[in-house]
Amino acid sequence: MKQLKITKRQAALMLLELCHGFLILFAIYACAVVISGHGSEPFVLVGCLLFPLNAGLFLAEKKATHFWQFGIVTLLLIGGSVMLAGSGVCGIWTGILGVIAAFSYFYGRASKKTCWLKIPSYPWLGIALVLYFLGQHFVSDTAIRIAPVLAALYYLLCNFHINLKEVDSFLKTHASLERLPVRRLAKINQGMIWLVSAVTAVAMIAAPYLGIDQLIRKGGQALKTVIRWLLHLIPNSPAQEGTMAAEQTNQMMQATASREIPWFLELLYKLLDLIGWMIGISLVLVCVFVGVRALYRLYLRFNEKTEENGDKIERLLPPPAAEKKKNLNRKKKEHLFWNRSADGRIRKHYRKKVLEKLKGSPDSAWTPTQTAGHMELEDVDAKVFAQIYEKARYAETFCTKEEMEKMLRIR
Repeated sequence: MKQLKITKRQAALMLLELCHGFLILFAIYACAVVISGHGSEPFVLVGCLLFPLNAGLFLAEKKATHFWQFGIVTLLLIGGSVMLAGSGVCGIWTGILGVIAAFSYFYGRASKKTCWLKIPSYPWLGIALVLYFLGQHFVSDTAIRIAPVLAALYYLLCNFHINLKEVDSFLKTHASLERLPVRRLAKINQGMIWLVSAVTAVAMIAAPYLGIDQLIRKGGQALKTVIRWLLHLIPNSPAQEGTMAAEQTNQMMQATASREIPWFLELLYKLLDLIGWMIGISLVLVCVFVGVRALYRLYLRFNEKTEENGDKIERLLPPPAAEKKKNLNRKKKEHLFWNRSADGRIRKHYRKKVLEKLKGSPDSAWTPTQTAGHMELEDVDAKVFAQIYEKARYAETFCTKEEMEKMLRIR
């Protein structure tokens, strides 16, 4: 495996992506623990085990050349984290999130897409808000304290990640401009981002102590009251029909219970029940088969070598036009229009036919009429040939596929 040289900016981006995955997993873990009723326990230290777990999976997804290597690392990391976390609720959720993270990295590597644990995005800040209100509802002081800090850290991470990418593209685009102080502008931009992000993060941490959460809660309650009031104003609204539907259902249930069901209806119900079970089991088996088949295909694609992972790949096809240097052969007097069209294969085939007719390479001084004359064409075909050839040769506009095929049919 070839070693890739990475710059400081690329290393910083990788570190931010690594921290993004940990913060998201930790926020989900904290919400799950608080909902399960263990928010009063010291779950923060156990949640920190998700950082080495996520870091190990992050590196294994990049460095593993075979699936068995990734699998061994995953088993060791998840097993060690669960053993350190214990057998309680915290340990169970640590294992569940470890499995989710491992499958996410595996799917990202196999499908050649960026894993969602590597893509910082501002909407993920909503998890911190959910954690804060869960702490208020389940009376968890720990969740109330860590939610603003978690939101502030994630906000800083998103800002720095976006800023590093923009600065990198800015430097690559304008690095050749001598009169423009590119690096100085980049430093000024980064300094402003640091200042604005730090002030915003401090405000986010101090928001619960300033009573902003109470304003948000009161606003939500007021909005709920207004919506209920509007629903009661609408005739036959769901709010009014709900009580009526419940009363009608109770009356029907009582009437049905008082009647005796015939034996053939009982047999029909049992038969329908059996058919339903058979259909349900068949659907489950089909879903299992489709899932196993998809996982097997992902497993096969996981072992494919990619240049992003540092593997050296022998290209079976020539490199793209952007990667190879243009080297026109002037000795054979090849005209420029042969390689100018998007339909390169048709032009190549047409060039071969012309060379066969002329027994040599076309001279740049030949006119279309002389070329048609050398090919001994009829008057109608020579006129069509001259029009299309002149249009392609002088690149007034690209020839269409139909015109090129029409030119090839001329003998």
